[in-house]
Amino acid sequence: MNKNSRIFSFAAAVALSWNVCASAQMNVANFENGVEQGSTISLASTNSSLFSTPPSVMLNPLRDGINSSAKCLGAVNVANADWYGNMVSLKLTQPVAVDYDHRYLTFLMLRTEQPKDFRVGINGYEEANQVYLEKLASTGQWERVVIDLAEKFNGQTINEIYFVYSCNWDNPRTGWGEIGYYIDDVTLSDLDIPDAVVAVDPSVTYQTIHHFGASDCWMADYVGKYFSNTEREKAAKMLFSRTIDASGAATGIGLSNWRVNLGAGSASQGSNSNIEDETRRADCFLTADGTYDWSRQAGQQYFMQKAKAYGVEHFTLFSNSAPIYYTKNGKANANNSLFVSCNLASSNFPKFAKFLATTTKHFVDEGYNISFVSPVNEPQFDWRNGQEGSPWTNGDVAGMTRALNTEFVNQGLTTKIMIPEASSLDKLYSGSSYSRGTNQISAFFGGGSNDVSGLSNVYPAVAAHSYWTFSTNSDLRHVREKARDAAKDKGLEVMQTEWSLLDAEPSTETGFPSSYDKATYMDIALFMGKVIHCDLAFGDMPAWNFWTAFDREQYGQKDRFMLVRLRPSNGDDYASLENGGTVEAQKTLWALGNYSLFIRPGYKRVQLEGGAEMNNILASAYISPENDKLVIVYVNTSGVRRYTSLRLRGINKEVDKISRYVTSSTSNLKLSATHTATDRMVIPARSIATLVVDLKDPFLKGDVNKDGQVDVSDVTTLINMILGSAPTDIQLADIDGNGTVDVSDVTTLINLILH
Repeated sequence: MNKNSRIFSFAAAVALSWNVCASAQMNVANFENGVEQGSTISLASTNSSLFSTPPSVMLNPLRDGINSSAKCLGAVNVANADWYGNMVSLKLTQPVAVDYDHRYLTFLMLRTEQPKDFRVGINGYEEANQVYLEKLASTGQWERVVIDLAEKFNGQTINEIYFVYSCNWDNPRTGWGEIGYYIDDVTLSDLDIPDAVVAVDPSVTYQTIHHFGASDCWMADYVGKYFSNTEREKAAKMLFSRTIDASGAATGIGLSNWRVNLGAGSASQGSNSNIEDETRRADCFLTADGTYDWSRQAGQQYFMQKAKAYGVEHFTLFSNSAPIYYTKNGKANANNSLFVSCNLASSNFPKFAKFLATTTKHFVDEGYNISFVSPVNEPQFDWRNGQEGSPWTNGDVAGMTRALNTEFVNQGLTTKIMIPEASSLDKLYSGSSYSRGTNQISAFFGGGSNDVSGLSNVYPAVAAHSYWTFSTNSDLRHVREKARDAAKDKGLEVMQTEWSLLDAEPSTETGFPSSYDKATYMDIALFMGKVIHCDLAFGDMPAWNFWTAFDREQYGQKDRFMLVRLRPSNGDDYASLENGGTVEAQKTLWALGNYSLFIRPGYKRVQLEGGAEMNNILASAYISPENDKLVIVYVNTSGVRRYTSLRLRGINKEVDKISRYVTSSTSNLKLSATHTATDRMVIPARSIATLVVDLKDPFLKGDVNKDGQVDVSDVTTLINMILGSAPTDIQLADIDGNGTVDVSDVTTLINLILH
C-alpha cells in the first residue's frame, strides 16, 4: 500500500491554539441530531458480522478535551475483524467540488486500540480512492485529523466519504480483541489555522555553526573512477555548488564539510576480505611494503578535488579500521570473531597513528584544510563482517588518541582529533560500566585514567551519531538535551557526524508513516529535516553530517541512505558500478540543502520563539557573523499550509528583503517567493522552507553623510549635494519628503537638528 496523502493530526493533550472558523465551511455531519443535513449514513458496504456494535449514532464515550459533544458516530469491531466490509460511509446530500473553499476534510476520531491503520476514501474505499492511511498519534483520545483533498482530488466532485475502520490485510491478521471506533464533527472547509508567528532575537545566541557535511562512503570511489565526466561533475555540483540559477533553483547544497574514508586495504583482499559487497571494501594508501601510493582511492580523490574547487571549507579524514598490515587478524574487521577490544595490538597504535598523520600531512600539503581526523568509528559494535570496522574499549580509544596526538605534534600538524564517533547519542552519557564504549564524555573528559582533554590536538567536542534515538518525539528531544547538558558540563559541544534513516521506522507518534513501505521520498526527507532541527535546536550541535552521499536504491529502501542516487548503466540497481551509470538528486539532498546552503560556517543559532509543534511545524534561526543575514528554517510535516510572519527584536537592523526557498514534493530547493518585512508568508504543506532575511542598517532621517548621527556635518554634506560638489542620494537628502532636493531640505534639516 502506498500512502497517497498526508494528515494534520493533534492529540487532545497537545497544547495548541486551534480554531476551525473558516470563512467557507460545510458541515457534513456532527451527529447531535442523528446526522447533519449535509449527509446521510450509509451502511451499504458494511459486513454486519464484523461488528458487535454496528455503525450508528451513539453517546460520546469520552466527553472531554477537544470533543465535549453529546453524540458521535460509533462502532465496535469483533475481535480480529477483517477489513472487507469493515467500514461506514457518509453520502453527501448535495455533492460538492474540491476547491479552495472545500479543500480540507476535517473530523475528530477516537480509537480504543490500534493494531492496524484505518483508511479514508473519497467516492470509494479502494486504494485508488484513498486520501488517508494511518494510525492516530495516540490511543483512547479524541484527535483532530485534517486531510488536504486537493493533493489528489482537486476539481473533482465528492459524493461519498468512506471510513475503513481496520485495514487488516497483512500479517499479523489476529491477536486483538474488540475495538471501538468513533467519529465526529466532519467538515469540508478552507481551514483557518492560526499563523505560526515567530519572534527572533539575534542578541540571544547559542552554538556557532561549524559545518554541514556528508561522507564519501562507500561509492564515491566508483563514481569518480567509472562514471563519465559529465555525470561525476553533475554529482559534485549537486553536493558542493552554492549557486542559485536564473530560475531561482539551487544547483547544489553547498556542503561545508566533506568526510573522507581512509580505507584499510580490504579491496586488495577481494573475496577473502570477509566483506561480501565489493562496494563496502576500501583501498589503502599504505602498501604492504610500508610505502605510500597516493594514486589509490582515485575516485575519492576526484571528489576531494572538486570539493576544494567549489570552496568547501572543511575536510574530515575518518577511519573504520587500521590498515590490514597492522591488525591482529590481517583483516579490516573481526572476521566473524568476537573481539572484546580492538582489532589492533597496542604495540601497533604508534604505527596506525603514523599512517593517519602521514596521510593527513600529505593532503594538508596538497592544499586541503583537514580540520579533523577521526581514528575510530562506532566503537560499541563488534564489526564481525560486512564492512571495515573494529570494536574499541574506552581505554583503547584513549591510548590510540594519545598516540595520534604525539604523531601530530611530531609532524607539526594543527589538525584536530575528533573522538569517539559514538554509535548513538545516549552512549555519550549513559550505559553500564561493563559495556564497551559507554559514558564516553566522562571517560575521555572526566579526569579519570582515560582522560585526553589535556592533549594539544584533541578538539573540545564529542562526536556522535544520531542513530537509534529518533523513534519517538520524546527521544528526539530529551536524548539530545541530555547529551548537550552532559557535554556542556565538561565544557564541550556535541558534533553530529553521521546519520541516515537506519533502524526500524520511527513510531507513528512522530508523524512518520507506519512502515517504510508506506513512506514516500518526501516522508523521508521531511523526517530528516525534523531530525536536523532536533539536533541543532535541542542538542545545540554545531555540526551535522549525513552518512553516505551516494548509494543505489535497493531492497525497497528508497533514499533512506543516500543524497544522490546511482543508477548503473544497464538500469539494474543491483548491477556493477564499474560499467558507469548516472546520478540523480534525491529529496534528501534538497532537504539537507535547506540548512547547508544557507547556514554557513560562523553563523550562530539565535533565539526563536514559536515554531515548536513537533508533529506540525518546527522552526530555528541563525544569524551571519556580519549580522546582515538571518536564516530561518521551517519544517512543516503536516498536510496543511501554514502562514507565518516575522517579529525581529534585539538587533538594530531592519529587514530589507526576505527570500523563501522550498523543498516539497513539487519543488527542489527553489526560490518560491520574495517578501517584505510586513508580509504574511506561507509555509507550504509537507515542506521544508528556508527564509533568507537580508538585513540593513535602519534609516536615520537627516543622517545625510551616514555617520550614524544627525548634526551640522550633515548640513554641509547636503549643501554640497545641492551645489553638485557631492553625489546626491535622494533617499538621504530629501529631508522634507517632497521628491526634490533643494534649499527647503536644508531648512528642514536645521530644524530637525535644533529640535
